Amino acid sequence: MLDSHYELVKVNYSKENKNKEILAKYGFSQRFGFPVLVVLDENGRRIHTQSTVCLEQDKGYNQKRVEEFLKNWRPEALAPSGYE
Repeated sequence: MLDSHYELVKVNYSKENKNKEILAKYGFSQRFGFPVLVVLDENGRRIHTQSTVCLEQDKGYNQKRVEEFLKNWRPEALAPSGYE
């Protein structure tokens, strides 16, 4: 699902590299803590920011929760025609 509907880009945040410009561009996602997911539309505009806390389980991620998150934010799910 990730490969067919999304392009994954990892942005580093550290004491040495705070990436202030990219974080500002996408709505200061650091306010949610890290790690965080930022969903962009096909034009690169931010449409959603999500803390990963609700997707985590033990020392990783819950696959079903991640899949549900991705399903809910894929382009087809956001299309107005799906809600007529």
